[in-house]
Formats: sequence, C-alpha cells, structure tokens
Amino acid sequence: MITRIPRLRGVCSSIPRAIGASKHPRSQQFEARCYSTPPQQPPSSQEVPAQSKPIDLRTQINANPGIPPNPYFIPLPKPKRSLRPYIYATLFTFLGFTVGQYITLVVLPPPLIEPFSEDDKKMVDFLTSQAERLPIVQSIAEDSEWNLLENYRVLSEEERKHVLTTGPMGGSRGLGGYRKTWVHNDTGECVTVIWIGGALAGWPGVTHGGVIATILDEALGTCAILQFPARTGVTANLEINYLRPVVTNSFYVLRAIPVKDGGRENKIWANGRLETVEGRICVEAKALFVVPKKFTTKRLA
Repeated sequence: MITRIPRLRGVCSSIPRAIGASKHPRSQQFEARCYSTPPQQPPSSQEVPAQSKPIDLRTQINANPGIPPNPYFIPLPKPKRSLRPYIYATLFTFLGFTVGQYITLVVLPPPLIEPFSEDDKKMVDFLTSQAERLPIVQSIAEDSEWNLLENYRVLSEEERKHVLTTGPMGGSRGLGGYRKTWVHNDTGECVTVIWIGGALAGWPGVTHGGVIATILDEALGTCAILQFPARTGVTANLEINYLRPVVTNSFYVLRAIPVKDGGRENKIWANGRLETVEGRICVEAKALFVVPKKFTTKRLA
C-alpha cells in the first residue's frame, strides 16, 4: 500500500523520513520545496581565532609586516588625568579644618580661667612662650634701635588692680595674657604686641568695639605722652575706623606714631592701627592728646 503524502509548503525538512516515502518521487519534490535554513555546524578547533576580543584596526595595520605604515596616520593622544578631584579634596579638607578650629576656639571656646589664679599664671606663661616665637617679637627684640617699655611700671601692684586694663580686664581671659611695648629711639614710634582674651567678646568670638577703642586709646596715648616733657597727658579727641572684625583668643599688633607739628609741648596728634600678626589692618585710629593745666596727673615714665 502506498501512502499519499500531502504537499506541505514552508515546513522544515527536519520531519523524519520514517513515514515510508523517503524514496518516492513526491518525496524529492517535498525536499526541494523546503525553505528552512540548515543548522549551522560548530567551527572546528582550527577555525577558532586565537583572540576572543576584537582587535583595533590601527593595531592590525601596524602589526601587519606586509603593509607599510601610513605616513599620514596620527595616533590619538592619551587622555590626561584630571587634577580637579584632588584639588577639591584638598580644598574641602582645609575648609573643614579651618571651620573646626574656628568653632572650637572662637564660637565654642574652652571655659575661661579665673584671673590671677594658679591656672591663670600657667596660661600666662604658656602665652608668653608662644608670643616670644612670633617673628615680629623676635625681630624687634633683637634690634638695638627699639627699647622695651614696661606698661604701667610707675604703678604698684595694688594700684594696677584698680586700672581697667590691668585689673578688671586683667588675666589671660582679658589683656593680661601677653602685652609688651617697644619704643623706637629716633621716630618715637611704639609697637605693642598684645593678647586679646575670650572674655572681651561683644559677640561670640568677636572683640567688643569699646575694648578695641580702649586698647587704641592707651597705645596712642603712650606714644604721644612720651613726646611731652611732662611725661603725662589726657585724651582730647579719638577717631576710630573699624575695617574688619577682631577675633578673640588671638595675638595682635598695635602700631602708633606721633605727628610732630611745630614742636608743641602741650598738644600732639598720634596715628595708629590695630593689625594681625600677619600684617592685615583691622582698625585705624587718630587721637589728640594734651597736657592738662588745671590738675596734675601721674607721670607715665
């Protein structure tokens, strides 16, 4: 019995031939009309390339000894490593350290020490050792044209307790941490290196404006009075220009110079400024000092 196979179009030739008509003429026609793609055979081990990664075209050209190098071929420059991440990291590290130091020493300073106590004396000794290392102190102390002037040396220890800057404002928490004044032999200029403690703040971490005026008044007055033969005088006028904040718990430099006009013996002007140890000007001042006629004051020196 012959089995009739229907005509199947578009069916893959993978249908098994065990249906009994593998050699029938119609079977050849059926196989001729199969449109399926034959399965791909796996490549042999000899045909597998040695490199699995794609090769750059420039590498193939340069590596082929049979082809001469292209004289017009320009290799691409290697990308440069950017320094921007390192710069940002350094900047933010420095910024964090600075802000931390400011918060620790200025905004949230350590507890203030009781003036004239044993701890205060140790703090004064420590601040003195730190001040002696400042470049301005070392340079001016070694110059023979400058003479050291002790502040309020004509006052006794008991009298100093009743003076504003040495009594209520004394100690390491005020102006008693360190304070030295040098006078130039020829010009009469006075330079004072002073410590401004944390108890003198009018705003957290910022020195009170009245304290700054008091400091400048004394610095300019010392400079002016040393020019009077009477070695005494009082403030007649004081002008102050605040240029930038003066932070507490820091060393500062007071500079004052007399303005000699005609050699008057009872009136003299003095100009001065308050600056950081690096030389940045914070406050400028100008004052007029006179010798009182109706009452007598104690000589300064």
